[in-house]
Amino acid sequence: MGQIKQQSKQDAYMTNLMISLLMRFPEIMSIRFDMPQDKAKFTFILQGKPEKEQYKGFTDLLKESLAAFQDLTGEVLQVKTTMQRSGKVSLLVLSSSTKSLSLEGIHLLCGLVCSSFAESVIRDADTSVDLQDDELLRQEEIIEYLLSHNTGTKKDNLLAFREAGKVFVYDK
Repeated sequence: MGQIKQQSKQDAYMTNLMISLLMRFPEIMSIRFDMPQDKAKFTFILQGKPEKEQYKGFTDLLKESLAAFQDLTGEVLQVKTTMQRSGKVSLLVLSSSTKSLSLEGIHLLCGLVCSSFAESVIRDADTSVDLQDDELLRQEEIIEYLLSHNTGTKKDNLLAFREAGKVFVYDK
């Protein structure tokens, strides 16, 4: 029989952060926080296979944008990208340090993905129904609060993904 694990306050912060991120950004299909390794992975699903030039253009724009972001904010956000073909879709994974995440950085990453792959990025239809501005602001306030209280549990790996308008979070 499976054991139920008591959730700590920090685990609750991370779980709520992942849920809020997926609610606020319908283009993110899954998030994985590997806390022992200080890694965050954001997965986006693209229809078909992007052209090599399109992917190269995205990675070049990402490098330039991250440099400008650092100049403007003083925050260092290093992002590694991978593209994997899976059937009729492609998975674009952006990996970063969990400690360097900020709402502005996440906005930047999602904006770059959405503009570079505008025709092919898949958004969750159930959550992409126009959210009211006040709800978007509320989600952003929650995300900022939770990111600022991320003292980081070093023992858990958390995975959150969306399916049919629902968000699922698992402790791996």
